Amino acid sequence: MSGAGPAGAPATPPFPVALWRTLHAERLKLRGTLALWMCVVAPALVVAVVVLQLVFSELGRPLPPEQAWTRLSMGVLALWSFLMLPLFVTLEAALLAQLEHGGNQWRRLLALPLPREVHYLAKLIALFGLLAAAQAVVVVLIPVAGAVLMLCKPGLGLAGAAPWPLLLAVAAKGLLASLLVVALHTWIALRWRSFAVACGTGMGATVMGFLIGQSPRYGSWYPWSLPVQTMGEGSDVGRILAFSAIAAVLVTLAGLWEFRRSDHD
Repeated sequence: MSGAGPAGAPATPPFPVALWRTLHAERLKLRGTLALWMCVVAPALVVAVVVLQLVFSELGRPLPPEQAWTRLSMGVLALWSFLMLPLFVTLEAALLAQLEHGGNQWRRLLALPLPREVHYLAKLIALFGLLAAAQAVVVVLIPVAGAVLMLCKPGLGLAGAAPWPLLLAVAAKGLLASLLVVALHTWIALRWRSFAVACGTGMGATVMGFLIGQSPRYGSWYPWSLPVQTMGEGSDVGRILAFSAIAAVLVTLAGLWEFRRSDHD
């Protein structure tokens, strides 16, 4: 809600306007940064690893084209969701937070006539936007990888068009399942100024995911394993997505409450 402060002070704009302005500022700050480039570099690295693995693998009986495409697509998306996605969110959250932590920019930002909450929400939305962009790049690069493999390794059986419905469906589910880990890392990165704390937490959680993610009992509840859990046969995808969304809302509300009370000056 808008209102005027002390005499001569600028009025606080309505919340949606304030959030839009803050998001626009985030977009400008991201131009040319490592955080933006990682949206291309990280997916390209994962796709390149899978392509090289297939190029140097021993050929068996060629698969039918549909199965060959499924093998390639799920191989890339599984590696991305299980390993790179949690690390990507970790790094991007830390880089976004350091835009303000570095040089103590919070003092200037929080002095603006804007609700405190918009700064937190802008970081959260920016992080999710970067992840969505990276997820889209992964999807686009899979058909490119398929074209390369048709030339370099025709014995794999790849032919025809990529399975776009499969790619889009799996990527969309993985993105929605990432809501909780995005909310967690936004809170962690903004709460602690240390880049090492923000990255170390995510790296440790990702490593633990190698064990917890394989547990039938706990894997589908562990935040850093939720994206890859949506790819498993027989997975309760609806429950996983609902849990991720509801828990993300609760974490965000807790983060907003703590951010309002904390002294970032």
